[in-house]
Amino acid sequence: MVVVLNLFDIVPGKEKDYAEYLRRVQPILDRYGAKVLLYGLTRMIYMGGITQEYCGLISYRSLGDLKKLSRDPDFEKIRPLRDNSTRNYVLTAIEAFDSMNAAADHLENIHNGRQQG
Repeated sequence: MVVVLNLFDIVPGKEKDYAEYLRRVQPILDRYGAKVLLYGLTRMIYMGGITQEYCGLISYRSLGDLKKLSRDPDFEKIRPLRDNSTRNYVLTAIEAFDSMNAAADHLENIHNGRQQG
């Protein structure tokens, strides 16, 4: 599984454009089996300098599905709605470890030539 973390702010006055993007992107996400895990407002920052007001977490079956969606002609048509109505955008794709132990194993073996990914 791959989860995409979206952090962003809405450009003042462009809220309706971003709302249109959200309505139009959902069927495209469905086409690629993507699932919205969380979409909402940032309410508290415990650590770090993140300042974005909005946050979204979307899961994909694979990095390949995310790449296919990104090149989908229907998505390319609506991408300007997102890009022109947001700022301070951070989009990060995270490939999940199977468990915390798998993450620990990965970290312990980085310098043993067994690093993956």
